[in-house]
Amino acid sequence: MGIFSDEKYRPSESRILATALTFSAGFIDAYTYIQRGHTLSAGQTGNVIFFASAFADHNIAGMLNRATTFIAFTLGLLLVGLFHKYVKSNYWRVFCLFPILFICLGVGFVPKNVPNYYVVPVIAFGLAVQNASFSKIEGMGYNNAFTTGNLKKSVVAWSAYFFGEDKSQHNAAVNYMFLYTISLNKRKKLSFSKNE
Repeated sequence: MGIFSDEKYRPSESRILATALTFSAGFIDAYTYIQRGHTLSAGQTGNVIFFASAFADHNIAGMLNRATTFIAFTLGLLLVGLFHKYVKSNYWRVFCLFPILFICLGVGFVPKNVPNYYVVPVIAFGLAVQNASFSKIEGMGYNNAFTTGNLKKSVVAWSAYFFGEDKSQHNAAVNYMFLYTISLNKRKKLSFSKNE
């Protein structure tokens, strides 16, 4: 077994793909937070809190941005279920990467003065499609857009490995910690580049 793959798992579950998707999703989420109105394109729990804050401040644009992002993310998740039902191919996940690729290419050309409630929901839709399509790393469930679940799974697996002496948890602990570390590094790099 190499550091990035194991032949007994599908290519869509490889560590290298999970790493790339986790890095890109976190980078995109950090971009929308830092550059597009402090709204998370993937972190919908945060958007519920930001929506409540905007509501308390009577900030209609902030409420609209968070609400449309939440709706778009939900529609992206629903689209994957529908797509998977009708596309009978082993490669259906590959097609689910196209929305976020095209969206990110297009957003790169959108001027900063375009209201965020037009831009962020489209990005959230693409991230939801990516997130729902790729949800396993080497046979284990993971999340490529959110950090908390991967951290929790890593700590639980390390605990079982060290304290419960369950040696089978080593691979899970390493995979989840690897994804969590990647997630932290991308956010740190993005925040440093903003301060320059």
